Amino acid sequence: MMFAWQTYFGSEEDRRRTELAIRLQAFYSCVDNYDAFQDANWKPEFWAPIRSAIETYSSQRRCKVLEVGAGKTAFTEYLGDLLRERLEFHVQDITERNQAYLNTVADKVYFCDVTGIRESYDIIFSTFVYEHMTQPRATVGHLLTLLRAGGSIFIASPRYDFPGYLSPSVRHLSRATQLAVASQLLFRRLRVLLGGSPLFLLHFDPAAFHGAWFRDADAVHWPSLWDLKRELAGRAALRRIHISARGLRGRFWARFLLLFVRITRASSTP
Repeated sequence: MMFAWQTYFGSEEDRRRTELAIRLQAFYSCVDNYDAFQDANWKPEFWAPIRSAIETYSSQRRCKVLEVGAGKTAFTEYLGDLLRERLEFHVQDITERNQAYLNTVADKVYFCDVTGIRESYDIIFSTFVYEHMTQPRATVGHLLTLLRAGGSIFIASPRYDFPGYLSPSVRHLSRATQLAVASQLLFRRLRVLLGGSPLFLLHFDPAAFHGAWFRDADAVHWPSLWDLKRELAGRAALRRIHISARGLRGRFWARFLLLFVRITRASSTP
């Protein structure tokens, strides 16, 4: 049987996106072993450049920060009391399961789609949330409108544009189907790289809906550095951030399989 790409994949303009968002909301409301709902999230290697930016902004004025998809964040603990006093910290998530915890660490908590937020910020960041968004393109565009002059967006996520590297969300599919996905995806990514429209690819049939959850079984968006570069050209400056990694495998992951970027609006780029 011939593989039908459109059965599994599409963009956020696809009518199935709304149903996907509803199913994800239901999934997050009842899943028991999800990492972000267990112990506090601790990601110092990704928070270090964000902290540096906060220190720069807060030396001149009180810094206003938004964490997207905060989960059970330990970001303010990482900053320490002295720096915490110099910022106003807001968080957003789509589920209220961590509400009691977030009320103790944030100045304001939003439980809604991030595109519903209308405030302005110096720093906006998300760490390993971008791959779970059902409106990745619209979200990046909206976050740009929330930035104050000189503000920055930090995004860290897996990067699914390396040839043959697929999201864990297809592990429930047969090897033959996965191979077909990899083959067709390669050509679609090449078209973007050569000047085509960005994909902002959505996976409408993730493994999370077919069995026990495992890491990134719910990765419904397959992020690509090429998508962001093409989308933001002329609108914003994008700079990759490199983190230290041990061993050949770790360095390969950091170089080719990790998306970690800082985005500033073109009008406010130094």
